[in-house]
Amino acid sequence: MVRRKAIKALDLAFDIVTGILVILAIVLLGVSIINGFKYLFAGNLEGSLEEFLMALILLEMYELLSLYLKEHHVSMRRVAELGIVAIIRKIVISTKDTEKADPLVLFAFALMILALGWIYTRLETIEKD
Repeated sequence: MVRRKAIKALDLAFDIVTGILVILAIVLLGVSIINGFKYLFAGNLEGSLEEFLMALILLEMYELLSLYLKEHHVSMRRVAELGIVAIIRKIVISTKDTEKADPLVLFAFALMILALGWIYTRLETIEKD
């Protein structure tokens, strides 16, 4: 009985936190889109690309959070997709200045993308079986 109440309380707390994160993701998505258009109209294509990739990450995060609110579980495949997009955004941002790009950091990013890609393909084959 006590355990059931504790689980319900935790579920409610998770739902509240997830709801707050959904609202935050929507607000940040709006800010990212507005900033992206500002950069685009100012002729700053790099800034516009950064904001576009951030908007993609926020959309994916919104989808994950709303899926959690509906089904109370999240597919690891979607988490891997989010990780891949976030790493690609970080690579784009960190390699704008090619003189400062550290080869070791780029190698680490490549390994992370490789690992997430492997996880993504493994999850896809597991879901088919």
